Amino acid sequence: MKYWGVLVLVAVTVLSGCATLSEDECLTADWYSIGYEDGANGQPETRIGAHREACAKHGITPDLRDYQDGHDEGLLVFCTPRNGFNRARSGYQYNGICPPSLEPEFLDGYEAGRQIYQVASEVSNLEGKQRSNEAEQARIEQQLLEKEAALFGSGTPEEQRRVIYEEIALLKERQGTLEQQRDDVIRDLAGAEARLRELRDRYSYY
Repeated sequence: MKYWGVLVLVAVTVLSGCATLSEDECLTADWYSIGYEDGANGQPETRIGAHREACAKHGITPDLRDYQDGHDEGLLVFCTPRNGFNRARSGYQYNGICPPSLEPEFLDGYEAGRQIYQVASEVSNLEGKQRSNEAEQARIEQQLLEKEAALFGSGTPEEQRRVIYEEIALLKERQGTLEQQRDDVIRDLAGAEARLRELRDRYSYY
């Protein structure tokens, strides 16, 4: 019965996205299931304080023992090497929730996922720089076309031509800087993508 209660509670929580308990949830609470869900989702046991606060408004006090028992069972689901790997790969910051008997293997997976997350973030950042560089170069190309057209236009005063010429020189200087930055980003991105592939291959068993 407790197992089915856990499944129902997890399904309801996933669908509703609620972070606290409603009045109905407090009135019908299965504290073992709530503890299990919190443990399985990596919430610390102190999470019961938030539930206590939510339910106090409705005159309900959590059953601490049932909650703790459920929480301990939930940690068996959370504190696995594969879960540590998947959580870290998504950017999760471990808070020391796993018991000593489970933590070493969890941390093995967590460290592998953390390495992938860091390099994947580096790749994403470099890709963003590459897109930004390309966009600025495209804007400069357009500006150069416009200014060169004005520079050689028959109706442009000589004084204005000198100003445009200086502006063109500055744009071309910036263009040269962007081209060097582009080459640096392409090189760094290739290196980061290679490291990411290597890490994914190394930790494919997770």
